[in-house]
Amino acid sequence: MSSIRAKLRQLQRLTQVSKQTAEELLEVNHGSVNAAADYYFSNQSKFRSSKKKKGDENKIRTIFKKYADDDDPNLIQEKYSDFLRDIEVEEDGLGSFGLPWKFNASDMGVIEEKEFVTGLSEAGADSIPKIKAWSKNVLDELESEEGYKEFYNWMFEYLKEDSKRKTIDLDISMEVWQVIMKDKFTFLDKWLEFLKQETKPKINKDVWSQLVEFAFYIKDDFSNWDPAGAW
Repeated sequence: MSSIRAKLRQLQRLTQVSKQTAEELLEVNHGSVNAAADYYFSNQSKFRSSKKKKGDENKIRTIFKKYADDDDPNLIQEKYSDFLRDIEVEEDGLGSFGLPWKFNASDMGVIEEKEFVTGLSEAGADSIPKIKAWSKNVLDELESEEGYKEFYNWMFEYLKEDSKRKTIDLDISMEVWQVIMKDKFTFLDKWLEFLKQETKPKINKDVWSQLVEFAFYIKDDFSNWDPAGAW
């Protein structure tokens, strides 16, 4: 079932069609996302009415202004927690990072007006009730392995202090892991304890990426653990 949901989300991201249309496309194309997308783009005239309606950018800008910083009206930073509260997303939960992922935010802890408006317009969310519904869909996407891994790997670039750096500071990594991997990695506490003994206080992309693969691969009893494996 989760595989079907993942295919639906992937197809909707590619085509921006409704869930019902995505289901029909997958059924006609025997569950192949690529074939369904090819069919859609070759026959767009049949599906014009099913494309998701974009949100009203003026309405979205009005919402943005409510949460924009007092000293910089082009950013949401200081009032981000207020925004999360109003759309019923936990400030200390996975969703607090999942939303910047969907906004494709470029700087950690900051959402720019363009990112906010573009992201919500594409999602068709131009009111608080619609944004609440959208945020719940984001959380649902993070429940799938495919969606979570896409988010997780995006996080590495998001957490870097600047684009030229190739590592993340250990303390930042540990703090974020406690939020985003809390229910994903059985051995998270032991991993964090191990890192406290680490003499190199940096996390590179290989370590970051391998951890999520390990978390989804390893069984709780380590019965599939191969000490000679490429970890």
